[in-house]
Amino acid sequence: MLWLLLVCQLPADAARSASAHRVPRLRALKTSQAASSDGSAQLTPSLTSQVLERSSSQGLERGNPQNSEKSSSHVAHPSSLVSTSDSSVVSKGVLPVSSNERSSKLSTTGLNAAMTSRSEPANDDVSPQRTSKSIISGAGTYDDAAAKHSPGGSSSSSSGSGSGSVNQNASAPGSSPASGRNASSHLGSELRSSKPAGSRAATPPVKGTSEAAWLNVSLEFPSNARAPHDYAEALHKSLLFYWAQRSGPMPVKRLAWRSDSCLECVGAHGEDLSGGYYEAGGSYLKFTLPTAFTVTQLAWGLVESREGYAKVGELEEALGAVKWGADYLLNCHSGPTRLVAMLGDSKEDFAYFGPPEEHATWAPPREAHYVTEEDPGSEVAGEMAAAMAATSIAFKEVNATYSAQLLQHAKEVYAFGEQHQGSYMASQNLGLKDHAKHYPSSGFTDELAWGALWIYLATQEDAYLQTALKYYEMLQSWSGDNWSYDWDNKAPGMHVLLTQLFPSEMMPYAQNAKNFFQAYIPGPDRTVHMTNGGLSWRSAWGVLRYSANVAQLALVHSTWAYDNGDAPYAAALFNYGQSQIDYMLGHTGGRSFVVGYGRNPPLLPFHKDSFYSYINYPTRGQPYQLQHDDFHDSRIPNRFIVYGALAGGPQADDSYEDSRGWCCAAFSEVAIDYNAGFQSALAKLAEYYDGLKQFSDCELDLGWDHPNATLALQPQWPEGDCYHGCCGKRTRSRKAEEHGQIGVPRRRRQAKSASSIEQEPYLLHAHKHTL
Repeated sequence: MLWLLLVCQLPADAARSASAHRVPRLRALKTSQAASSDGSAQLTPSLTSQVLERSSSQGLERGNPQNSEKSSSHVAHPSSLVSTSDSSVVSKGVLPVSSNERSSKLSTTGLNAAMTSRSEPANDDVSPQRTSKSIISGAGTYDDAAAKHSPGGSSSSSSGSGSGSVNQNASAPGSSPASGRNASSHLGSELRSSKPAGSRAATPPVKGTSEAAWLNVSLEFPSNARAPHDYAEALHKSLLFYWAQRSGPMPVKRLAWRSDSCLECVGAHGEDLSGGYYEAGGSYLKFTLPTAFTVTQLAWGLVESREGYAKVGELEEALGAVKWGADYLLNCHSGPTRLVAMLGDSKEDFAYFGPPEEHATWAPPREAHYVTEEDPGSEVAGEMAAAMAATSIAFKEVNATYSAQLLQHAKEVYAFGEQHQGSYMASQNLGLKDHAKHYPSSGFTDELAWGALWIYLATQEDAYLQTALKYYEMLQSWSGDNWSYDWDNKAPGMHVLLTQLFPSEMMPYAQNAKNFFQAYIPGPDRTVHMTNGGLSWRSAWGVLRYSANVAQLALVHSTWAYDNGDAPYAAALFNYGQSQIDYMLGHTGGRSFVVGYGRNPPLLPFHKDSFYSYINYPTRGQPYQLQHDDFHDSRIPNRFIVYGALAGGPQADDSYEDSRGWCCAAFSEVAIDYNAGFQSALAKLAEYYDGLKQFSDCELDLGWDHPNATLALQPQWPEGDCYHGCCGKRTRSRKAEEHGQIGVPRRRRQAKSASSIEQEPYLLHAHKHTL
């Protein structure tokens, strides 16, 4: 392809310039006083440009794409149906610039469609197979086949017609949620365009010809003087959620209702699998793929918005959260050709409603399941490599030894995944089939591209970039890879990162990113349903995860757009991303979807541990059915507050039922991957706004007032620690207020230096990993 050849022959004034392109970080998109003479917003310079810098002295060689099939036995790549050289497959031309004046506010119009009937999940396996669809040349229209696997196997599809038109019905939600929390098909909308390919001007767009002309969002940055929400508080509480999900020995008991768990978790080859995170509120399983994606997301947020975390005093906590997950991934790599893909059995786990601290008492032992040469799982290896490489970048300045260790493992894991290609979807191993039921993979080509790219960003070794481009090219003819950005689909993240490395107009990456965003952002080419409240509603199960991930990408891409001279487009991306996060925090609709934050937050999140804690387990030892009914059917609010947990989200009409019932698991369950993009977006917003104050645990109800709490285990924070402690002020229980208030009082503390993390053992606790 022409663009791939251009990678090898970039002129000095393009992507190979002596200034060396980098992955920029938003360092505060300042307006007001920093406005230019014509009133446009100005960016303060990035403070750390050496990380992810592209050396102008490195040479590029053309990759060797193998075949054009999706590298998975269960998915046929559309290139087998339509040639990738056909210009009708994916348009690389620019969208027509409309002269119509766009609204300065987010569009709140959308389909007022509600979800159909919902039922308790069945036990049948969910087929992850996507329907391969040929990409038909059309007149600039979209076909959004919102098909997803459901108990009834129903799907819906519709197509637009006319030049440059969008069928609004294409964005209508599908049918009832699927049997597994992640089982919806990611087929998405197929781009059907016959617009001629063309190159845009090599110079940055001038005022009036911005890429944002097609968007119905404000093309000006908001004032940074006052944030519409307390992003520092939301960030603090999101990090508390990751404390609630921790597994393994907990040297510091920050939450009274959480303690050591899974200490007996040892793999068949002696791996210490006690650590890491429990994947969701409804289970104590550990799936390596979504765990690795969570770590990648959180680490990317640290690389991109380190200043945002530091600004509100959360840098050390964020590093600790990433390391807790990364340590587990290190332990999962126990041999050159062996990775732990899953710990536990879903049937046994879902039948247990008690706390993780008592799992070994009431439930069978948990078994580890592996991907190997015989049972490959390249998607697991690729994402693990990405997570380790991204974490190595985040830790390079504060713990060089740990950073190097991660990078070495990343290379070894990636080599295994690439040399022994295959998907766990094809495995007959019962454990991997269980994995496939709950996290069905659409293929591994994107993970191989993603893992190689992150290793390149960490090493600057050109061979990894060539490998990343090779696999990235295989994704270009299948718009299903752009269905979403989540634990399964990495192509949109690739668009954003590659655009930052190669911003030249001769490269396809910026256009590919734009094609992705235009499906979400209000405008004539939007295909994803937007609720009346302004939420991009992609899929029923955990819809806010998708919205949060897109918001993170939009905020990151906003920096690139501004750095490349398109302030209106940058502002549009920023405003859209912020609007999605604000929706989750309760900006519209009168309710927050973050537990313990804002007005009318969820009181009954689908989260076992905060309902049945080891210090308050009233049905201990009772029959299964009694515990099942008590958890699912009772209207008793969760006994402890799982602060910061992002609920799955609303239905397509913005409605939300606060319930732990099976009726609402798709909407009320919480999970570690839900919070990952959400938290990274919060850090970006915290970086932008002035006036945010550091938040504190003081006056939060962490369970220490409960009569069964062991006060001897309550941490004794150093005097003057106003982050965890109260700086001499008396702590008051605020549980009643937390369940209905808009915010809680804040206390300030002195920010700790980033280097002090090496002296914080409770943050850097690492489990012994066996090689």
